[in-house]
Amino acid sequence: MSEGKRLFEPDKIKGKDKYKTWDDDRVLGVDAPDLSKMEYLTDAKDYAHHTEDKILVLFVWAQFQKACYPKIDLYSKLAEAYGDKLIVVGLSTDPDTSYAKKWIEDPKKKYSAVHPTKFAIAFDKDGAIKKYLMMKMLAPLSVPHCFVIKDKKVVWHQQHSELGATAPQYMSVMEDQLNLLLEGKPVKSVFGENPVKPAEDEDEDEDEEEDDDDDE
Repeated sequence: MSEGKRLFEPDKIKGKDKYKTWDDDRVLGVDAPDLSKMEYLTDAKDYAHHTEDKILVLFVWAQFQKACYPKIDLYSKLAEAYGDKLIVVGLSTDPDTSYAKKWIEDPKKKYSAVHPTKFAIAFDKDGAIKKYLMMKMLAPLSVPHCFVIKDKKVVWHQQHSELGATAPQYMSVMEDQLNLLLEGKPVKSVFGENPVKPAEDEDEDEDEEEDDDDDE
């Protein structure tokens, strides 16, 4: 990535508070999930798999949720720009591996052919990673959602499930935090502390359009 040149421009609009990452966010600083639960569906020769010595950008998504598709474009751009400085993995939380495999193989040229995916794809076996993160968040894990892991800790995360043409992307925030981490610095405060204590049983999912393609 070129020095001094931004990869993503700052958002010009403010999103809803429930999608922001606050300083007192429950998941920040917790132990990372057991990454051995990831079943890789792409070869490490094509896209690097995670290693403990590099920052992991864990992009949690589902093939059956169309809201994830544009974010794959953004994280592919991020993966290409940062190269081997960090690892990006797309963790599928679909019901089984056939969904993500359909994305990768794309016989109808409507998934990865339209949204070229420039990072490794893995499957969340038994939903173990999603369950762990939900337990730590005390909230549903809506997709798309990204977690940044360094030194076996979750050091940042961003929910991307706010829908609508005017919803902020938060990718410039992600870029800033990754740059700090790569410099050996802690992440910065972005929004301060949450002015409202979130309800533990709050369902953060919005109505999302699902992929209705039933072919394998």
